[in-house]
Amino acid sequence: MKLSWDSFCGIKFPVPPLHEQEYIAKILKKQDEHIKLIIQEIEQKEEQKKGLMRKLVTGELRLPGFERDWKQIRLGDVLKERKETGYNELELLSITAKRGVVRRKEIDIKDNSSDDKSKYKRILPNDIGYNTMRMWQGISGVSQLEGIVSPAYTVLIPTSEIDPYYMAYLFKYPKTIYLFWRYSQGIVDDTLNLKYSNFKKIRVKIPSDILEQKAIAKILSTQDKIIELLEKSLDLEKDRKTGLMQLLLTGKSRVKV
Repeated sequence: MKLSWDSFCGIKFPVPPLHEQEYIAKILKKQDEHIKLIIQEIEQKEEQKKGLMRKLVTGELRLPGFERDWKQIRLGDVLKERKETGYNELELLSITAKRGVVRRKEIDIKDNSSDDKSKYKRILPNDIGYNTMRMWQGISGVSQLEGIVSPAYTVLIPTSEIDPYYMAYLFKYPKTIYLFWRYSQGIVDDTLNLKYSNFKKIRVKIPSDILEQKAIAKILSTQDKIIELLEKSLDLEKDRKTGLMQLLLTGKSRVKV
């Protein structure tokens, strides 16, 4: 449907006196500025986290109390593949880039999962799951839930040598993601896949002391929680602006000038 210029010009709607318009605009502008400050703070915290991650997961910055040398490992030696199927009664889960492993019903995309879930894979708390075709884009995370995931995912069981949360952060580090891309098979990016048979060959360097792994993961997790709180605050302020617009621009609430 197209709206002609003449029709547009013929639309009538009530407006407040000019001085009230200016005051309403001032209120909404102030709210916009507040939102902008929160966005800037989120961006600063995300950059801070990137810097911390780069220094901590590479050993460039060592935490006090940890002096043991780091070790080179093959991922297949510390992460085994879980291939358990037939758990149709378990809750359907999904793996996202930002939130990791989540309940499928919590994400706002169309459910294209098959009715027959007999081949869906079981995943348990502390397992790491990743999207086989998108691991090179960082689609992975630690599960805090028991459930089933699509056969398009690979499920990993961590051994006692590693902290799964540390490994999850290592898997988000750009140089590690590059390794995932390099070991993926496919003609073009859209067809790349990193099956466990190739994943297990990848070598990375990690702290020998699992306590150091846990300490690093705790620092990065704290940074994530700060960012999450800021994002929730941003959503609240955006909702507040929407509410203010509905009240002030319709005349439901009048301002005293």
